[in-house]
Amino acid sequence: MLLLGSVRIITSSTRISVLAHTISKIEDQPEAVRSKLKTIFSLAIGALFIYWFVYRLDWRSVWLEVRKADWGLLALAIFCQIVTYVVRSLRWRALLAPLASTSFKALLRATVVGFTALFVAGRAAEMIIRPAVLSMKEKVPPSAAYATVIIDRIFDMVMVVIFFAVNLAFFEYLSSDADAMSLFGVIRVGGVFLFVVAAVGVYGLSVFRSRRQGALSFVDRKLRWLPHRVSKGIMSLLATISEGLGVLHDARGLTVTLTNTVVLWALVACTHVLVIRAFGVSSAEIPISGAVFVMGLSMLGSVVPTPGGSTGPFHKAAAAALAFLGVEHNKAASVAIILHLVIFAPATILGLFYVIKDGLSFARLMHMGEQPLSLDIGVIERSDASVQDRSAIYPDPEKREAIAARG
Repeated sequence: MLLLGSVRIITSSTRISVLAHTISKIEDQPEAVRSKLKTIFSLAIGALFIYWFVYRLDWRSVWLEVRKADWGLLALAIFCQIVTYVVRSLRWRALLAPLASTSFKALLRATVVGFTALFVAGRAAEMIIRPAVLSMKEKVPPSAAYATVIIDRIFDMVMVVIFFAVNLAFFEYLSSDADAMSLFGVIRVGGVFLFVVAAVGVYGLSVFRSRRQGALSFVDRKLRWLPHRVSKGIMSLLATISEGLGVLHDARGLTVTLTNTVVLWALVACTHVLVIRAFGVSSAEIPISGAVFVMGLSMLGSVVPTPGGSTGPFHKAAAAALAFLGVEHNKAASVAIILHLVIFAPATILGLFYVIKDGLSFARLMHMGEQPLSLDIGVIERSDASVQDRSAIYPDPEKREAIAARG
């Protein structure tokens, strides 16, 4: 069941770039209507959260809190956030290593442009545009780049859950409010639940990798009802993902990836601590474990798909977490606003620089990223006995041997 569950999870992830393009060819008008409805829905959700966030705020007090902030600490927080993009690029290079050779500069460029797309148009756009930007400068199949972005996100989600859940085990929250204590108990149980789900998910992906031939054969048979072009794209992407998941069975690759991921989220936690301290909130009021608590809930808020880097949900979640820990309402809002800017502004500015410098267009990049993924890599031929020949994906004998050695 875990194996089938993992296959379904990965299969559903492919729809962002594979199904959207192909279905749009068949049903242009309905797809255009659905796209507009999704945009309207996303904007409406964002507006609702923004209203919820700003309701009863004293903007004069918020502005005074911002003016009193320690801008030296905020500058240090921005530096930490910029370093995270460097670490993300290093981790991405490690994930791409068995699939293609890439330059660090191209990876950093694609990463910051991708985060600009995330801020402007949402996470789905980032996952399409980041690999598209990389493929423009490097000889990397878009499907391979996209597959590693999915794996990259999986590591992020798992690490955030681990940070949040482990932190809750040691975080001592005391309040005279019985309702607050009860709510914290619910949050702690939720953290444990998420940790278990993450562990089961990683195990399922590991099983999918180790039994990929049988799993891919099963999915291939189940997708035969789809148009051949659609099923081809899905199976090609799944085959690439299965190879990328080889990092779970490679000691060196896993060590490098995990180290980069831990450093990345330690830097994000440092960003939260520095921004909170910049507003005069002492360690006695909110210790480091409290800042990690705020980070976990703000990241949970950022899951809500709204434009502007989850503008609204992120702010509400971060401010609510700070208020829950005893920070005054207006100060909590001030911290949330600046925290959001510190996290998203550096990448957005850098990304826009590259967009203008290279004459890029988000619309063009989205179009490139949504092309059927089976155009660049070998596809799975219909066969009950065998799902794919590894050489279809890796024509380079040395590359095939390296992949085989990783199991």
